[in-house]
Amino acid sequence: MSEPFGQRGRLLAGVLLFTLLIGMLLVAGTTANDPLEHQYPTDVEVTPTPEMYVGEQVILGGRIVDTDPVTIATRASGYGRFTLVDANTEVRNLEGSLQTGDHVTVFGTLEDENTLVVEYGLTQSPDDRSYMFLVSFLGGLWVAGRFLTGWRFDRKTLAFVPRADTKAQGDDSPDTNSRSLSFDETDLKGTHESKSTTEPDRHTKRGDR
Repeated sequence: MSEPFGQRGRLLAGVLLFTLLIGMLLVAGTTANDPLEHQYPTDVEVTPTPEMYVGEQVILGGRIVDTDPVTIATRASGYGRFTLVDANTEVRNLEGSLQTGDHVTVFGTLEDENTLVVEYGLTQSPDDRSYMFLVSFLGGLWVAGRFLTGWRFDRKTLAFVPRADTKAQGDDSPDTNSRSLSFDETDLKGTHESKSTTEPDRHTKRGDR
């Protein structure tokens, strides 16, 4: 069965779909209602020079190093510490109160160089993040394995085709060979029978003479 648009049409469709995907991602990023998804200064810019962002709304992410008061460190080394005001009431935590080691992302106003008044925030425990990465990794391996065992890339058509097609094509050749062999055997049998029939006739003629 021939393709209606050929390989060029397939490539063009792939480019259009990829462009559409990128466009949807950009549109989704510009229409977000979550303050954590807007382009506010983050801990990457605030941590080195917090005095430049005093009075501004910022987004800080880090690990909780103290709970009384709630204090986070924006760097793994413990550098970049900020005290979070109203963190226990404004940060969404499904597991109860905030605990040391939890990772939080908070949005609010930087009151001074070391204090952030929290207006909104999310938290995630280290166990949740490890579980999420592990499940995503195993799921990706399973999907890739299923795809590779069922499909192969055909260089001639520049497309993925089912592996069953390859097996079907490979199974055709043994059938053809068996048919040719059976045909050859039939011919040999017919030739042998004709010879055996001719030889008695020759002996009979010699006896008559």
